[in-house]
Amino acid sequence: MSTKKTLQQREKELQDLLATPAGREELRVLESQYHEGSERFRPATSSVITYILVHERQKGMIVG
Repeated sequence: MSTKKTLQQREKELQDLLATPAGREELRVLESQYHEGSERFRPATSSVITYILVHERQKGMIVG
């Protein structure tokens, strides 16, 4: 993700990834990378999409 996207744009992209096995694997890899970088686990009550969005927003990759 080289350019900043809005929260809604990025959320839609991540939701679209759920539709395919390859996309779900990509989400799993992102979750793993963000966990390694922060040492924070995804809460059981949180979706993988929310977990990724929180990390990307904190890193300034998402606007809005």
